[in-house]
Amino acid sequence: MGNNNYYSSGQGLSNLGNCRFPSIEKIMEGTMKLDGSVILSDFIDTWLEIFKKNSVKSATYDRLIVSKKASEKYKIMRKNIERITFFDLQEYINELARSGYGLSTVKKQFRIVSAPLKQAAALKIISADPSVGISFPKEDNVKKKTKEIAAYDKREQALIWNEIATDPDDTGYLMIALLIETGMRIGEALALKWDDVDFARGAVNVHATIVFLCRPKDSFYQDSPKSSASRRIIPLTDRAMDVMRRLLKKKQSDWVFEDADGNRYSYNSVRWKTQRMCKRCGLKFLGDHVFRHTFATNCYYKGIDIKILSKLLGHASVQITYDTYISLFGNGFEDMKKALCE
Repeated sequence: MGNNNYYSSGQGLSNLGNCRFPSIEKIMEGTMKLDGSVILSDFIDTWLEIFKKNSVKSATYDRLIVSKKASEKYKIMRKNIERITFFDLQEYINELARSGYGLSTVKKQFRIVSAPLKQAAALKIISADPSVGISFPKEDNVKKKTKEIAAYDKREQALIWNEIATDPDDTGYLMIALLIETGMRIGEALALKWDDVDFARGAVNVHATIVFLCRPKDSFYQDSPKSSASRRIIPLTDRAMDVMRRLLKKKQSDWVFEDADGNRYSYNSVRWKTQRMCKRCGLKFLGDHVFRHTFATNCYYKGIDIKILSKLLGHASVQITYDTYISLFGNGFEDMKKALCE
C-alpha cells in the first residue's frame, strides 16, 4: 500500500481542480450500482476513487489525475463505457499520436483509459474488454515534440552569483544557490529537514520530496522520492556548505528552507524569486529545472564521469542521463577525436 496520508485526511480527489464524481458516496454505500451506462470520464473518476486511491502512492495517484484531466478533450471520454469499441480506442490512440505526443506519452494516456475498462470487464460491468488487440504506432511514425533542455552558461552563471551576492542571506537566493551546486529537484530541496544535513560529512541525505497536486498551490511532504534511485547522498561543495550555514543561522523549524514565519518554503516562492532574479540579471527565465540542468552541464565540463553524474542526479539509469543531456553535451566528436588522435 502507498503512503496516502494526504488523501486519508479527508482531502480527496473531489477537492482537486475540476475533477467530478458520479454519486461516489452512494456507490461506496452500496445504494447505487455501477453499470455500463456511465460515460467513460465519470467511470474513470469513480475507478480512481474506489480502486486506486488506497493502492498507490499519493504522487502516483496525482499523476493519474493529471493524465485523466489531459484526456478530457478527446471524444471517447463522453461515450458510455458499454458502447466503446476496439475502433474507438484505436482512434483515440491515433488522435494522441496526431496531437504530437511521444510514444511513451501515448501509452501513458492510453492506460488511463484502458485500465478502467479492463477492470470494468473483469467485474462484468461491460461484456468484454475493448482494448484487446490494440496497435500502437511505430516510434518513427510518431510526431514527437522536441523537448529542449536549457542551462545557463558560464557568463550567465556569473551574473546569477553576482546577484545572489547582493543579498546572500535571502532564502530564495540560497535555494537557487543550492540547486546549482547540488542538482537537486526543487521538490527534493523543499523537503529537506535539518536531520537530513550532515555537517561533519559535508552531505545531504535526499529521501523525500514535496508533491505538487492538481492545484498549483496545493502540495504535501512525501517521505519517499520520485523513484528508488532518487534516494541518494549528495556531497556538498564549499558554496553549498556556506548555504547550509547561512540557513542554519535563521533556523526556526525542522525545515531547511522556511519562510519568515517558520513554515516550509513554497514552490511558488522559489518560482517568483527565480523570475525576479532573471529580470534583475537580464536573463531569460528558462523554467523550474534550469538549475538542475546547469548543475549537470557543469559536472560534464568538469570531466565528471556520466555514471557518477547519473547517481548525483538520482536517475534510474545512465541511459536516462545520457538521453536527457545529449543535446547539451554534444555528439562526443571532440572526445572521440582526442581518444583516437592523441
